[in-house]
Amino acid sequence: MNEVLKLSALLALVLLLSLTGTGGLFAQSTGDVEITSARAAALGGFHAGLADDVDTLFANPAGFRSAGPQMLVAELTAGLSGPIFDIASVMIEGTGSDPADLLASGSVQELLANLYAAAHLLGPLSFAYVGNGLGFGFFSRTMLGFTTVGTVPTIYVNFREEFDFCGGYALRIPLPESWNSSLDLGVLIRATMSGTSSSERDTLSFFEGLSDPAALLLGGPFRMGVGIGADVGLRYAYKDVFALGVVGRDLYAPRLYFDYTSIDGFFGSEVGTRSTGLEPIDLSAGLMWAPPLGSLARYISQLKLMLDYSDILDFLTHPATSTNPILHVGLGAELVLLDVLSLRGGFAQGLFSAGLGLDLSLFTLNLSMFGAELSPEPGLRPVFNFVLGLQFIL
Repeated sequence: MNEVLKLSALLALVLLLSLTGTGGLFAQSTGDVEITSARAAALGGFHAGLADDVDTLFANPAGFRSAGPQMLVAELTAGLSGPIFDIASVMIEGTGSDPADLLASGSVQELLANLYAAAHLLGPLSFAYVGNGLGFGFFSRTMLGFTTVGTVPTIYVNFREEFDFCGGYALRIPLPESWNSSLDLGVLIRATMSGTSSSERDTLSFFEGLSDPAALLLGGPFRMGVGIGADVGLRYAYKDVFALGVVGRDLYAPRLYFDYTSIDGFFGSEVGTRSTGLEPIDLSAGLMWAPPLGSLARYISQLKLMLDYSDILDFLTHPATSTNPILHVGLGAELVLLDVLSLRGGFAQGLFSAGLGLDLSLFTLNLSMFGAELSPEPGLRPVFNFVLGLQFIL
């Protein structure tokens, strides 16, 4: 009963914050790869000027007036980060082997040098709607990550479960009809609740712990966090050809944490250590251009080109973790053939991305591969990522 009451109280707190309009959703700044959308991953990230589907919830709330109407009723998006094929090869090699012998293997030693690997799952609890100026959604996320540090590697294991709530509205500011233009202002309120279990082990005890995955993932310190915040955006569009978007994400985004020695302590009678934090403001701007296609329109349903610069003020809002300006640039291109097949490409964090989408009426299948940079400078610690997403859209 004590566990049920504790979880119910935390859930009620997050729901209350999301309804009162005092905060917003944010991603944790842990140095992890964040995967939210397979389409956005292929397009070089979210674009402040693009407003045509439920991704607008994460890109720019001003887009709620132009996007949709579209309703996402379910989603299952899975992502893998890191040297996926090398890990699979080592697992096959080590089947039935003694952990000490496996650790002595040259391929394992090479793999463990500066390793980052993660598995992500968005859904299956996902619901969102955008259109007619309104946007809201609920999402669940799961992340499992492994990172090594040191010449004699210590393996850090992180397991996180997160629930995100968001809702907002965009209004159209009247402009002279002769301008053939629109100007929209949007506000989005976000709230999140997350539970993170983290632990560190030497390589031998890590491999030995693979025989008991529950203890490996949940045996370390546990952190429960709740957060709120708000996004505000503007979007100017000329006909359906050109758009300029500016968005301030996490204008005020406080966090509240409770740390426990273990997940058993959280569900037991342990009193967690309380701490607070504040997510830095992310000011981003972007352009979207959809050139007229003329006679090609009978084959090409849509062509969109995007250019963005994200987190413009990072050198002021969080100078200790600011990054090279090249890592702020995002480029994206999407070509839609016969309203069914989408071909996508992009560039973000100094690395290229690509993907495709199939719109099969009742559901959409998206596939993408992209690079992410875990260091503050381009090319120092790139990570390969693969994302497969299935969305049921009305």
